[in-house]
Formats: sequence, structure tokens, C-alpha cells
Amino acid sequence: MASSDRTAGFGPLEGSKTALLTTFRPGGEAVGTPLSIVVNGDKAYFVTATDSGKAKRLAHTDRVTLAPCKVNGTVTGGPMPGRARRVPPGERRTTAKGLLKPTQGLFWSLLTYRLFYGRRMELYEVVPTTSTG
Repeated sequence: MASSDRTAGFGPLEGSKTALLTTFRPGGEAVGTPLSIVVNGDKAYFVTATDSGKAKRLAHTDRVTLAPCKVNGTVTGGPMPGRARRVPPGERRTTAKGLLKPTQGLFWSLLTYRLFYGRRMELYEVVPTTSTG
């Protein structure tokens, strides 16, 4: 993040490699999933399989929350509301440049699911919002 203000945007997530992503079912029920993230500036990024529950819920609504957590999903900080979007193929290469480093969990999530499980993966971008509504 360019600013030293760690309360702006997703600043509180900067030190976390894992976040609890909460997506919402059509009926409004929240579903939390721990996943690898990368925070770059005022945006957070994650990958998921195109046929995952997260992707299906995000096709319904872009409303999400992100909270720093441990790998097992134990939340270590407050949730931050945001809007998620699938990064379209035309933007993927430039957006992913610098995000997919072998030292980060995002890279290993993509590699593991794509190579070992043969799943098609999508890159998502999350921007902060001021409310969960």
C-alpha cells in the first residue's frame, strides 16, 4: 500500500497471507472460507476454481467481507466490507503481474488446483466499500 495508513482500504490485511472471505447466498446467508490473498495498494486479490461455491455465490452478488485469519479460518481481526469482481481475461495478465510470486500462497493455490486437480481457476479483485449493505 502506498500510504502508511494501515486503516485505509485493506491495510489491516497487509500482514496477512490468509483471509476469511465471506460471500453471500441468494437468500442472504453468509458463507465464510479461508483463502490465500495478496493485498496490492487498495485492492485484495484471490483465486478460486470457476466451479467453486465461492464463484457461484459471487455470480449472484459481488458483496463480500475479508477478515485476516489463520489457515484454519480462525479470525484474527475485524471484517472489512468489499466488492469482488472476476478479472476478465483481457486484464488478467497485467493484473496478475507481480501478484503470483512463488513466495506467496496465491501462487501455490493457483498452481495446486490447476496442475494437480485440473481445475480452471479465476482471479478475483476486491475493492473496499464503506458498508456491508
